[in-house]
Amino acid sequence: MKQAPNVLFVMADQLSALATSPYGNRDVLTPHLQRLAGRGLVFERAYCNAPLCAPSRASMMVGQLAGRIPVNDNSEELPASVPTFVHYLRRGGYKTILSGKMHYVGPDQLHGFEERLTTDIYPSDYIWTKAWDVQGDPPRRVGLPGDAETGQSYARQMAQMVKEAGPVPWSYQHEYDEETHFRALEALRGLARRRGPDRERPWFLCVSYTHPHDPYVNTPAYWDRYEGREIALPQPPPPGWQPHPMDVWTNAYHGVDLVAPTPEDVYRSRRGYYASTSYFDDKLGELVGELERLGQAGDTLVIVTADHGEMCGERGMWFKRTVREWSARVPLIVAGAGVQSGQRVGQNVSLVDVFPTVLDVAGLAPAVDFPHPLDGHSLAPFLRGEAPADWPDAAIVENLGEGTIAPIRALVQGRHKLIYVHGQPDQLHDLEADAHEWRNLADDPAHAHLMRALRARLMDGWDAASVDRAVRESQRRRAFLKEALFQGTYTPWDFQPYFDAARQYVRRSSNQQWDPHLGR
Repeated sequence: MKQAPNVLFVMADQLSALATSPYGNRDVLTPHLQRLAGRGLVFERAYCNAPLCAPSRASMMVGQLAGRIPVNDNSEELPASVPTFVHYLRRGGYKTILSGKMHYVGPDQLHGFEERLTTDIYPSDYIWTKAWDVQGDPPRRVGLPGDAETGQSYARQMAQMVKEAGPVPWSYQHEYDEETHFRALEALRGLARRRGPDRERPWFLCVSYTHPHDPYVNTPAYWDRYEGREIALPQPPPPGWQPHPMDVWTNAYHGVDLVAPTPEDVYRSRRGYYASTSYFDDKLGELVGELERLGQAGDTLVIVTADHGEMCGERGMWFKRTVREWSARVPLIVAGAGVQSGQRVGQNVSLVDVFPTVLDVAGLAPAVDFPHPLDGHSLAPFLRGEAPADWPDAAIVENLGEGTIAPIRALVQGRHKLIYVHGQPDQLHDLEADAHEWRNLADDPAHAHLMRALRARLMDGWDAASVDRAVRESQRRRAFLKEALFQGTYTPWDFQPYFDAARQYVRRSSNQQWDPHLGR
């Protein structure tokens, strides 16, 4: 085995850990995730650090909470001057390749990747900037000046997708993921066939799909896998329960209150979501199978995760943009080179832990002169079968994007979750006794000491009023820039893939019609 392992990093989009079989869901069909979990390590309580695509991915890549970078919503730029763990891998000798989505906003669409094989699926500019000041209370998806390009999308409520769940012949998401998958398989085969000094260079390949992101549709081949299969519906709220303003905000932004999904809509949306989860699971299985077929599995660490989860009808909510469990919990499964098989870790971890972990297993742990502090900790001891005595057993989740109108921050420590919403009542939940977060213990005298301790930890170094001002200032600035940049000749930041046909197949640059080493 190579001293520095290869890393195959596979990402889903909007995949809740609670919607997969390794995490106890008996309704969904994810045999490849199950197989990988059986021969690897499952982090049972892994959290995203922001329940939204761009902030979560930026946070993971930078190793810092999204508000510190800051990348707080789906239209905030990740500056090119901010180092990612991919920069560090590349600097340490790794070949770094990206196939698929990373939702970078800004003219830098690489952020350390040496090669990018596809464009992104979503806009790379400021078009999705949404200002808290104009959304109302409760917030609604409204356009801003210069939003002509997205005007039609605001004529429909997002929750209408819940009512439209079902089979479709094909979709733009299939187009994207099929290209992402094809290019990734090509890359794996090319990496296995390298010659000369480059053959010994370790590689990091990120394959990032858009499934099972809404809409809740898939082809008949996947929709029909669930024909006649029982699918449990969400638990109803207890009598007298009233939603917190935070939940009201999210549902209003998505239009759930206006669309009013029926029980049949809930069932069909869950079926469509599970069908798309099975689609992702099949892609994972093909990637791992190809890795094994090419003889690379013994030298490769496989990491599978997602940027955030999906509520899928739980608590009467859909999509993400909430710190509730189905939205904030993500799968994190690691298998392959140097990993103890068949293990499960019950402590809380989060995606900011990926940065130090990848560098640790690559032998490139950050030096004392590293350009910025990290908010995470290395999971490498867990991979070796060790249990660090000083593990903090905590995760912080921030929600500073569209769908809220005030800063939200949650701390999960041990079995408890504390949720702070600026200007609103605190929420404290015992996740072991109350997994669905129905009962708020914040005002319970028996939990007063715990409340004080968790709140001090959650607010340490974080001032909600200052964050609120900074978020609104950024939104106003980007709204102005969007309006200006969309006037006159528009210059896109979207990544344009390039393929050099002169260097493919049998060309003058190689002049190799047959080589048993290349042909293996």
